[in-house]
Amino acid sequence: MKILVLCLPGLGDTLMFTPALKVLRDHFPDAQIKALVMYKSSFDVLDGNPNLDEVILWEFLKEGSVKSLKFMVRLRKERFDMSIIAFPANRLQYNMVSFLAGAKLRLGHRYKHQNLIHFPFLNHKTILESDELHNVEENLRLLELLGVRPEDFRPTLEIFPSKEDTEKAGVFWEEHGLARWPYVFGMHVWSTTLKDMHFKCWDKAKFAALIDQLKERYNCEFLLFEGPHDQEVNTFILKTVRHKPIIVRDTTVKETAALLKRCNLLITNDSGVMHVGAAIGVPLVAIFGPTNDRWVGPFTERRVLVKKNLPCQPCFIYSTKHLECKAGLNFECLTSIAVEDVLAAVERSLDVLPVDNGPGTEK
Repeated sequence: MKILVLCLPGLGDTLMFTPALKVLRDHFPDAQIKALVMYKSSFDVLDGNPNLDEVILWEFLKEGSVKSLKFMVRLRKERFDMSIIAFPANRLQYNMVSFLAGAKLRLGHRYKHQNLIHFPFLNHKTILESDELHNVEENLRLLELLGVRPEDFRPTLEIFPSKEDTEKAGVFWEEHGLARWPYVFGMHVWSTTLKDMHFKCWDKAKFAALIDQLKERYNCEFLLFEGPHDQEVNTFILKTVRHKPIIVRDTTVKETAALLKRCNLLITNDSGVMHVGAAIGVPLVAIFGPTNDRWVGPFTERRVLVKKNLPCQPCFIYSTKHLECKAGLNFECLTSIAVEDVLAAVERSLDVLPVDNGPGTEK
């Protein structure tokens, strides 16, 4: 049997398919399972995953329609028996990719918003999305269309840093003298600007104030992670704070995971880095505003969420529309979160009293 998994959105959504991928492999041990991704970050997430035979990267947005159509013709010649569209994927383009791949059986979701315009009928078997389930659970539900119902299975996100990734993290740790600090906190302060998703991010000035206050309270060091969209915000923080964090840039997703594994805590917005932290097992403080933590919250027990629970919150739905404050409150769900709220969440996560020991203190 040949199975094609379509993980076409970004790295966070790709990570949230990895539990279903493990179940798929367990139930079809002899199948040839390939994944198709369109972002390098998603490729990095799945590269080295033992439940896959191959990860195929095709950057549809960069390659354009003509080259992409030729690519799909080549892919179709592999004659897949089954294709599965990872959740969420309520876009016509994703269903078209599934259709053009030509698998004998195509699985996907039906969506509660903008469903018909995205041609869900191009898939053979579908299930209706649920407002009550996490994206990880939605992906596992897809396998129920095959009669697969895993018993006694505790789903976890999976990412597999290589030996080289781990060694590079060790060198980074040594070069920056990080072993001498009582605490090392990872931090991700931004997100993608695609579909205006940066509006789900907490105020950068508050992040800067948080760094200074945490430095005074815990005598800690910070790793400020920087992806392609984060440079402007990170530059602002460097100029604003008294205590300068260490910028982590030009790393792959798995190198980032290896560094996060060494951190005491990750403080983050709802972002792909948040899901990497959940996969690698670092304790998390995650700040949520308009997006739905029931759907996309960090899939780990080692988390503390910071949110206000306003009557209009969350307002984000899966559609092609850009993120906007539907209540006209200028994202009060985020602006009303104070630095003290996040400080309290950090303390709950660490489960320690504030410390004022010197940098030579052992953990």
